This record gives sequence, C-alpha cells and structure tokens, in this order.
Amino acid sequence: MTQPAGVEFHNVVKRYGDVAAVTGVSFRVDAGTLVTLLGPSGCGKTTTLRMIAGLELASEGRIEIAGRDVTAVGATQRDVSMVFQSYALFPHMSVLENVCYGLRRSGIAREEAGRRAREGLAQVGLAGYEERQPSELSGGQQQRVAVARALVLRPSVLLFDEPLSNLDARLRRQMRQEIRTLQQSLGLTVVYVTHDQQEAMAVSDRIIVMNKGAIEQDGTPRDLYERPATPFLARFMGESNPATGIARPLGNGRIAVRLGEAEIAVASPRVVSGSVTVAIRPETVRVESRVPNSGGLTGRVEAASYVGTHMEYGIATTVGSLFVVCPRVERPLPVGHEVDLLLEPRGVILVDG
Repeated sequence: MTQPAGVEFHNVVKRYGDVAAVTGVSFRVDAGTLVTLLGPSGCGKTTTLRMIAGLELASEGRIEIAGRDVTAVGATQRDVSMVFQSYALFPHMSVLENVCYGLRRSGIAREEAGRRAREGLAQVGLAGYEERQPSELSGGQQQRVAVARALVLRPSVLLFDEPLSNLDARLRRQMRQEIRTLQQSLGLTVVYVTHDQQEAMAVSDRIIVMNKGAIEQDGTPRDLYERPATPFLARFMGESNPATGIARPLGNGRIAVRLGEAEIAVASPRVVSGSVTVAIRPETVRVESRVPNSGGLTGRVEAASYVGTHMEYGIATTVGSLFVVCPRVERPLPVGHEVDLLLEPRGVILVDG
C-alpha cells in the first residue's frame, strides 16, 4: 500500500459561469485520517470531493495531495480512487473482472491483476465471490466490490461519494462500521461525503460542515454536536430547539441563562450578558409531572407520539413549543398534561449573544 497522503485546499473557488458553487474553501486532511464533508444538498460538498478527484478543476486557489500541487493535474495523474454513490459496476463482468478492470487499464499484467483483485476481495470479506455477477449480489455486497475495486489501485487518497445512500438503515449501520474498520486497519487517507449527520459522526475523525459553498465549522464529531459555532450548526447537527433567554456572567467560563421560569448554568467561552439564543437538545430534557418550585421550565403537552424506543412530545412553554424525547414509554403523558422540563447543562448550547 502506498504511503497515505494528506490533502490541502488553499482558498479554493469553483465557479460555473457566474455561479460560485464553492467559495474560498481552505482545509487540511491529515494522512491516515477519515474526514467527512457534511452538509445539506447544494452546499458544495460533492463539488469539493470532485475537485480532489480531478473530475472538476478549481477556478481559483490551490489543491495539494502529499505536498504536491495538483490544481491543474488531471484525474488519472492524481493517485486517488473514488467509490461512487451508484457503485458503477459493469453488469456484464464478473466480480473479479470488475475489480481487475482498473488494474488492467493501468497496464498491470493479467496474473498480477488477478492476484491483487483476489486480495482486495478478501479484505472486504468477499473471498469466494469472484465468479458471481453483480446482479447476484446484495446492495451491501455490491458496495464492497466497489470498495475493493478502489483499494486494489493502492491510492494515496480514497474518496467516498454518498456510498451508503442506496442501502436500508440496518445495512447502512453495518457498512459504515466496516468502512471505518477498514480505514483504520489499513491506515488509509479517506475523504467521505454524506448528508447524514449520524453517519458522519460514526465514521469520522473530523467533520467539515459546508453551507452555501463555504465551511461553516470544522472539528471533531463531539465538537460539532456539543459546541456548534452557529445557529445553522445547532439546527443541522442533530435535533435542537431554538430559544431566547437572558444571560448573566458567573465567571470561570460559565454563564447563567434564564429561560422562562428556569435558570441554568452553562459553559461559555466568552463573557455574555443580556439577550441570548440557545439551542436545547431534545434528548437532554427530563420530563416530569408538575410539582411546585421544581426549578424547571413549566409546560403543557401538545402532542405525544410513541415510536418504539421512546416517546416524542411537543410541549408548549413560555419560551415556545419544544420538541422533547423521553425514554419512558411504559406510561406516556396525555395531551394537556401539565409538566416540568428539567434542563441539563450539556443540552443547553449558546449559539448567539
């Protein structure tokens, strides 16, 4: 396996006519790590991935792979491989022939190509499937063939473009773990594109969230979920309820936020006073029947839904209607029930103020 390489973007812009799909993007992917480009449809993440692959050329800026400037270099000279959303397997070829295809196109002798293809199939758990046709495989097996075909080229950088979007939920969970295990065991440099936040958090060392062609925030999964830097991030990374409160400084990196009848001390990297916007994570709110002087936020159940593993409630409060998740399913609260909402500090995130 070729020594893993890093990827660097320096103020990269991509225009299509007068429209800028990517605007002044800079980031670094360290060798041997898996970094995900995450964002809603149209945010520029796939365009960015295609610029790494050389399938699109940058309008401005510089792109480096392993310290080499590849900004103007074509796709075939970049030493990268890409796993596409559609898998792009040849239906008239066997599994082994599909995996051999890129090797043979690169001038590798048939015997050596076959040996490397069998080795690649074994790496993804498909030894013994060499003579099958793609139509005889499940969706997950087809995805593994596509990964093996990319791996046998021994690329410096492996790219994934929404690789799990065609699979059902259970298979997606299984395959994302297999991709992560493979990446770590082989020390691969991987850039991964998805619009699924849970998928991104499950596989990534770092996540780069894009919005409207620019980077919104770059950090670890925990950073982005627990310390979103903008209101967009707080809404996008998991469920959250926006609310407005009044803050006062407490010192030692904390502030007190008054939300209706409740006041809660939360972490804040800066001294804040006055009106603030916070995001309240629904899974961190404890729902209790109303008791006097609980210190919680009072409310009334507006909607209740049983979804198997938990209850989902819509609760009217003095700071607005809140979406709340409750693990207690054995005794659901009826619509109209008066409740207290007890807020956990880790679930109240300062996003503006």
